[in-house]
Amino acid sequence: MNVGTKIITFAVVIIIALVLQVAFIFQDKKELPDLAASEFTKAYFMLDQSMTDRLCSSLASNEEVDLVDNYIFRKHQWAMQRGFDPSYVRSKVFNLHTEIVDLNETEAKVKITGKRYICINPVFAYIGKLFRLGETHLVNETLDVIKEEGHWKVCGAPFELAEEV
Repeated sequence: MNVGTKIITFAVVIIIALVLQVAFIFQDKKELPDLAASEFTKAYFMLDQSMTDRLCSSLASNEEVDLVDNYIFRKHQWAMQRGFDPSYVRSKVFNLHTEIVDLNETEAKVKITGKRYICINPVFAYIGKLFRLGETHLVNETLDVIKEEGHWKVCGAPFELAEEV
């Protein structure tokens, strides 16, 4: 094989890799119900206010009670009553798997499974997982996801968002 053929082969491989990379980037940006459920789950257990972005309008814009603020407040109160820092109730989710159980044009049911570890600070959850420190809590839930204004949003009664602690 001469040098010219090697260069052409190398160039073709690089071009194919670039085309595939662009295709994967666009595929990753596609709005899917399992992506919405996954993002909501991660924000929910980290007590991140951004979970509101993935809630359907009937839950997110309740005029009487802001469910997300109320949930975060209850979790912080629960921790403080027991003498813990509020960050003690945050969890990082690992090994998150999603499965679309039922899907049509505007509604879906997504089963979420995984494990969560306490995340007092960003490093703690990774160290706990690596050395098997702390308790592992299983995540196993089926979320109702609906399509609103072109975006998939979690609806229904996700986890214990509307329940009393």
